[in-house]
Amino acid sequence: MIGIVLVSHGSLADGLRNAAEMIVGPQENFLTIGMDPAADLDVLRGEIEAAVDKVGGSAQTLVLVDLMGGSPSNASSYLALNGAQVICGINLPMLLEVLVQRERATVQELSELAMQAAKEGVINLTRQLSGK
Repeated sequence: MIGIVLVSHGSLADGLRNAAEMIVGPQENFLTIGMDPAADLDVLRGEIEAAVDKVGGSAQTLVLVDLMGGSPSNASSYLALNGAQVICGINLPMLLEVLVQRERATVQELSELAMQAAKEGVINLTRQLSGK
């Protein structure tokens, strides 16, 4: 099973985990890291690396980050530069797809599924309901 690490500003990662587990149930090999406003980037990087090691190592873990260019993505960049799969722009549809597919996919396949689910999960409901 592919490990999942969510990294975000504040408590977003915990909120996404709570919402996802409400829908798909409790998950194993799934950790969250929420960065506080006074976080040190080196400390955050160490926390991310420790979480990745705990859930399966960089070759068997997908790191999902809230925002490209923020401190969580910058702290995760070392892993990405060394071949780990790090995806920025987490949303709930992406997370749900990853959680239900992670036993059947490689980490590379899972990263592609994550990207596709994130895009397909953004819908203009007003336009869809109006038929335009």
